[in-house]
Amino acid sequence: MPVFSTKPRDADANQFVAEQKTLASIDAEVEAFHAAQEAMDPPESPIVIEHPIDTTVQTGDSALLGGAMEIKAPWKRD
Repeated sequence: MPVFSTKPRDADANQFVAEQKTLASIDAEVEAFHAAQEAMDPPESPIVIEHPIDTTVQTGDSALLGGAMEIKAPWKRD
């Protein structure tokens, strides 16, 4: 038994065209984002500070781990 639809025949085509326009718009935005990212300066490396072993605090096996470490973000101040 055939299935009849009251939906206009061109409604599917119009929906397809609208979806393709949306996808093209999204693709353009993604390309613009990537272009903007490439134009930016590369991020600075973090500041890593390695402290020597403190023998008064680190005794026994904990001294094998090494001294304390600090990792800091290189903040830019304009």
